[in-house]
Amino acid sequence: MPTVTIDDVEVRVEEGQIILDAARKADIWIPTLCFNPTLTPGGNCRICMVELDRGGWTKMVTACNYPVRGDIKVSVNSARAVKVRRGVMKLLLARCPESNELKELALRMGVKGTPYPKVTESQRNCILCGMCTAVCEEVIGHSAISFAGRGVDRVVAAPFRQPSEDCIACGACAAVCPVGTIQMRIHTDTGEAEVSPFKTRVKLLYCEECGAQMVPELVNRDMLDKVKFDWKEYRERLRLCPECRRKHTAEALGLIASKQNK
Repeated sequence: MPTVTIDDVEVRVEEGQIILDAARKADIWIPTLCFNPTLTPGGNCRICMVELDRGGWTKMVTACNYPVRGDIKVSVNSARAVKVRRGVMKLLLARCPESNELKELALRMGVKGTPYPKVTESQRNCILCGMCTAVCEEVIGHSAISFAGRGVDRVVAAPFRQPSEDCIACGACAAVCPVGTIQMRIHTDTGEAEVSPFKTRVKLLYCEECGAQMVPELVNRDMLDKVKFDWKEYRERLRLCPECRRKHTAEALGLIASKQNK
């Protein structure tokens, strides 16, 4: 097993693990925003930069996706590493000046503001980490959103920046967003779920027994399409709310108990 020396603390990790794994094992804090263990790490936000010692020279690498293949020496708290991470945070604050999540992380990193001009209102609070696009492609399998534009105009959007026909409004993108830019909104008047800011709306499924609003219809359909067995009762129960499903289960168990008593 390779040995990772982080700020003079030695940690042994499995070959192929990342620097971030070693740091967490050594209880050394490295700030992260775009890292999620269920997704392929992309190192997009750059907030986890550390200084890697290559012997006669050093270089900056992202701890969230740099694999450990042999003994290495890393500095998290060197002057250069701290300066680079704080510089990245100042750029992120310029892009997302209203993000409470960023403000809290910035204070922990010793950053109290940014000298850079703020971006436009439409771009605020998105750090372009790519976690939403990754979960949509890798986990959900729909690729309904992606990056669009360049430079300061770069954003995450649906094709042609119009409501996506591929989006099922599952909410996975909102769940992984580290700064709360993406949100699920329920419109009770129209019975729709909206994925904001992409403006995609999907009709909600209503419980066929009590009429309660449930998941978006496309989520239910997608789930049924992925089921490998044809079990009629399973498909019927997916169209019931949790309360009605529990009631049916209790009734079924009661019938079984009554038969056993006979």
